[in-house]
Amino acid sequence: MKQSKIRKLFLVSALCSMSLLFTAPSLTIQASAATPPSSETISPQADVITWVYERRGNEVWKCLYNTSLGIWVGDWIYVGEVGSGEMP
Repeated sequence: MKQSKIRKLFLVSALCSMSLLFTAPSLTIQASAATPPSSETISPQADVITWVYERRGNEVWKCLYNTSLGIWVGDWIYVGEVGSGEMP
């Protein structure tokens, strides 16, 4: 009788363990790259600003120019003088 209880307990334990093993949920996560809705709607967010140099006689001046908006940024800044052969 005692041996019968031990067998039943072992059998129930084994069945519970196997049922947990086979019914364990599996989690699947799929990664995908973010893509914009249309490649034609992408536009730069930052303005493109470049230095523009100008020669006035033997003097060189520079000023910032916003090429995105087509406007000058700030005032002209004197850079220095050049000789006749240094700058075309």
